[in-house]
Formats: sequence, structure tokens, C-alpha cells
Amino acid sequence: MTHSDTSSPATGPDLSAAPRSHLRTGAVSGRKVFFFALSGLALPSVMSGEGGKMSLLSGWSSWLAMLTGSCMALLIAVIIVRFARRHLTTGSLMSYVRLEMGPRSGALTGAALLVGYVAALVLTVAIALVFLFSFLRSIGVGGEGPVLQALAGTLLLAIGTVLTWRGISLSVNAAVALSWSSLPFVLVIMVCAIARNGVDLGPQLALEGFSAGAFAQAVILAFGIYAGFEGVTALAMETSEPRRTIPRLLVTTVLTLGVVSTTGVGLTIPIMMGHSDDLLAGSSPLYILSEVGHVTALGSVLDALMFVTLLSVVVVYLSEAGRVVATAAEDGILPRGLAHVDGKHRTPARAVLALALLAGGILVAFLLVGGRPIFTIFLSAAVMVSYSWFTAYILIALAGVSHAVRRRDKVFGGLALLSATSTAGTAVFSLVKHDAGSTMPQMPWIALGSIALLWAAALVNQRRRPAPEPVPAT
Repeated sequence: MTHSDTSSPATGPDLSAAPRSHLRTGAVSGRKVFFFALSGLALPSVMSGEGGKMSLLSGWSSWLAMLTGSCMALLIAVIIVRFARRHLTTGSLMSYVRLEMGPRSGALTGAALLVGYVAALVLTVAIALVFLFSFLRSIGVGGEGPVLQALAGTLLLAIGTVLTWRGISLSVNAAVALSWSSLPFVLVIMVCAIARNGVDLGPQLALEGFSAGAFAQAVILAFGIYAGFEGVTALAMETSEPRRTIPRLLVTTVLTLGVVSTTGVGLTIPIMMGHSDDLLAGSSPLYILSEVGHVTALGSVLDALMFVTLLSVVVVYLSEAGRVVATAAEDGILPRGLAHVDGKHRTPARAVLALALLAGGILVAFLLVGGRPIFTIFLSAAVMVSYSWFTAYILIALAGVSHAVRRRDKVFGGLALLSATSTAGTAVFSLVKHDAGSTMPQMPWIALGSIALLWAAALVNQRRRPAPEPVPAT
């Protein structure tokens, strides 16, 4: 895999003039990449399940936390769009920050992304297991011990690895087909549940039980559902007309997810607030909705289908993260062997396998050694995902400020500064302001500590094998 941080002006040569790469250039259409991006964000699961997760943390103010997180994500998208139009890379945010602010900042961003992607894989598999064993309980099948959960999670990661290794075209097609198959059933269950339960907007508009600390933590988690939305930029080399396609996809994806997530939380919170014990016992939010809507049989079937559907999310994360890890290896941040691209399928096979093994090992350790319930693993991973990507997004916002200062672009600079201060401020406030409504106070520090250790290792590796200094586009 050749060095992939390509900095070329928007008026320069097309993708065909990009440096040689073992990846398949222009192999996927913009339309497929858009649905691939939404597949990675698990739209059906977000629509039906975010209310359950948020209700345990911020209660009736969950809709506002989700809306706030969505606005913050939109600001980040605007910044990334500027860079996506200027640079063709396979390193996503890591490459953009490196090109704009230098290799050390790029290494820090890469460390944050790596921790985030591994946590995201653990999170995805954990929520898939919630759906699977919720289905098994609903049909009277017991035996959901940690060994069985570990085996099921490992199998899901193994299938995702094989699909990703077989090439970008198969990965995209499989992810799209798996992800969207469940959406009609999710909509039916939600409509039935809301029709029977009604929508109680009073406590939500009054923000009953509001807690500043819990709200800040909820904004972090709400922002976390966007974690990786920019991952499609890592597919720029393999997307047709990337300078035009990728920026449009970024904004459209964020707006779509923002509307769906905020609406879904607002409609389902009244139901979830009365079923917190069921959530903690392991029932999926979707199954709870099916019980309320008197369509339990459909909910049971869909729990099983959602387990399969979340395989698409695993494929998306492995596809995007594999390219970021391979680029980091080429840049000297990670061992060079991870930059290898499979000659037959043109995928970063070693990077993908390393990610799957790392995520699988962490999941198994949580289950077998830590003995933690699967729903708490899901929440812990969600916090790690959020803080990891928060770090990367703060850095890309700072890169936007640096870029605007050099170009004397006051409007873009103001947006980038607003994004940097809002993301950093929310993260810092949530770290120092913990109260009874906040959960897992140690997880943010574990995420940040992991990023710091990986960054230190990357700097040492870069000194041994320095990468060329980037030249920012002008």
C-alpha cells in the first residue's frame, strides 16, 4: 500500500491521477456508499433502541441531549467536508489532521480512531448479543451464559472479517442488504407501540428530573451514535467521483441520522421510562416496544433478525477501520506489516484481522474474566466510543481552525472554533461533573488513557521510522 495521504487541490487531476494503490479505485458508486454509511450507523437499531439507552442516563431530557449531539455532529461534518474536497486519503480524520497540523497531531488522531473503532466493534457485537439472547429468552430457550455469549460474539466477528476480506464491492452489497432488511419490521413495531402507549410530551418539554452532569454524559453518548460517520472518507480512493460524492454523503448522512434519532428518542422515551428494570435485565428496547404494542411474536423474530442485521455494522467498521489502520502503518504510526493489502481481493487484510482479533479478545475478557453482564459491556463500550471519537473530532475542529487562519477564512474559522469549544467543553464538563445520574465514571479515563498510551507508542515508532513531513494544500 503506497503512502495514501494525497494532498491535491480540488482543481487538480482526477482520481485516476492519484498515487498508485492496491485498492480498487472508483469501484463503488456514490449511492451505494451512502447506504453503506447509513448501514454502519445502524439506522433501524438507532431508531428503536436509542431511547432505551438514553432513558437510563438522562431520562426525560434525552431528546434534548440527542438534538444537541446531532447539532454538534453537523458542525463536525461541515469541517470534514472542507477537507474531503481537498484531500483524497484512506486515513480519514487521521490523514486530514496530519496534512493540516503535522505528524504528531495525526498520530494522536490515529490513536483516538483506533481505540474508537475497536470499542465500536465491541459495542456492535455486544448489542447484537443483546438482541440474540433477548430472542432466545422470548422463545423459552435458556443457557445465555458467558461462554455461549463469547462463542456467538466471536462467530459474528469471524463472519464479518471474511466478508470484509473478500473485497469492497462484496462488503458494501452485504452490508446494505443486511442492514435494511429489518427496517420495515422495526417501523411496524414502533407504530403499534406508540399507538397503544401514546406520546407523553409534557415531562419531556418540562425536562423533568434534569441533571447537568447526567445531561452532559448523555450528550456524549448521543454524539457517539455519529462516531465513524466520516468513515466513508477512508473509501475515497474506491468511490466514484469522490470529491463531489463524499462531501454530499457526509452532510446527508448526519442530517438523516439526526432527524431519525431525535424523533425516535422523543417517541419511545415515555415507554422506556417505565421499563428500566426490563432493560437492565437484558430485554432489548425493540422487544419492549413489541410487548407494549401487543406484537410480541414479531418482536421475537425481529430480535433474531437484528442480530443478523448488526453484522452489517461489523462489516462497515472493519472496512473503514482496516483502511485507517493500514494507512497508519504506512505513515509509521503502527507496525508496517499492517499496511499489507491482499493482492487478490485488494483489501487491507492484516489490518482487518488485527482489529477483529483485538475486539474479540476484549469482548471475551469482559465476558469470561470480568464476568460482566452483556448490557453493561454495551454501555461501557458506548462510553469508550464516544470519548475516543470526541478526541478525534476535537482535533479535526482544531485542524479546521488552523486551516482557516492560514487562508484567512473568518466564517469557516468561526464554525471550526465553535465546534472545537463545544465538543471540548462538553467532554471536560462531563468528566468533572459526575452525579448520581451518571454511569461508569471510570470508562472515559480508560478511553483517554488508552489513547495516550497508543499515541506515545506511535511517536516512538515514528522516530524509528519517520514519515515524510506533510505539505498542506494551499
